[in-house]
Amino acid sequence: MQLIWISGSTDRVRKINITAQSIAKLVAIACAVMVLLGVGIHFLGLRIAIEVKPDLARAMGGVVTEAQLLAIEDGYRQRLEALQSQLTSVSEKLNELKTLKDRFADIATPAPVKSKLNEKSDGKGGPLKPIHFKFNKPGSLDDELDYTLNTAQLLHDGVIKMGTTWQNQYAWLNQLPIGSPIEDRLGLTSNFGPRTDPFTKTLAFHSGIDFSAPAGTAVLASGNGKVSKVARDGAYGIYIEIEHADGFTSKYAHVRATFVKEGQTVARGQKIAEVGSTGRSTSPHLHYEISRNGNTINPMQALVYSNRVASIK
Repeated sequence: MQLIWISGSTDRVRKINITAQSIAKLVAIACAVMVLLGVGIHFLGLRIAIEVKPDLARAMGGVVTEAQLLAIEDGYRQRLEALQSQLTSVSEKLNELKTLKDRFADIATPAPVKSKLNEKSDGKGGPLKPIHFKFNKPGSLDDELDYTLNTAQLLHDGVIKMGTTWQNQYAWLNQLPIGSPIEDRLGLTSNFGPRTDPFTKTLAFHSGIDFSAPAGTAVLASGNGKVSKVARDGAYGIYIEIEHADGFTSKYAHVRATFVKEGQTVARGQKIAEVGSTGRSTSPHLHYEISRNGNTINPMQALVYSNRVASIK
């Protein structure tokens, strides 16, 4: 493209050639001028703002002094230390709860399976060591934050594992015949072992314990399990046997009525029969037996709390 310029006063003719290259140069020069102008105005305005209103200038430019940066970090560090202290306190409380839980579990565990409680525990003995959140070595705020987050995750994972372990222990204990077959253990009259037989008046071995109670008193399952037998014979009269976890079996004898059938699953505290005087019996009472792996044991070794207490969730 060519432009022709004719001067009116001198009649002088000028020719200007316009090419793509010349246009590109003009555009580049104009852009450079605009950028330099903008940068100059920015720094000039920031300089004036710093002298007139420094706080506004720092906010606009994202500029803080070293003292201000240290003050900000100190504030965050104080909050982080407070969080560390709270998390350490939570860890210590969990340790106390675990110790208390272990004491209750020890009380609620029958003597023949005391070792099983330790086998099901998530440890090999000794108290739970609390997790400490204090960052021991001096480091940056980022290092302390990363350390705290990682340790908090360990605490979270430990709590989840602990909760699962406690639930498993509770489910295991709930299946054992550790509840009372009669609420409040009414009228315990005859213990396990040698005694004078009420019929022959001679020394004989008593394979269970007797609860004296009025006829019709509710007989309760002493633990979760499955009814393995509902039968009658001359010695036990009408009786029920329930199979529990870890080879335990409970027997309820001399009852007058039953409310379960063989193969039925029952829960601790569920009414399964009524006290009677069937079989070899002189008056209404419940004969209660416990055996493990076919061997009769003293029911008092397993009878650790009443069903009223057991029903509390």
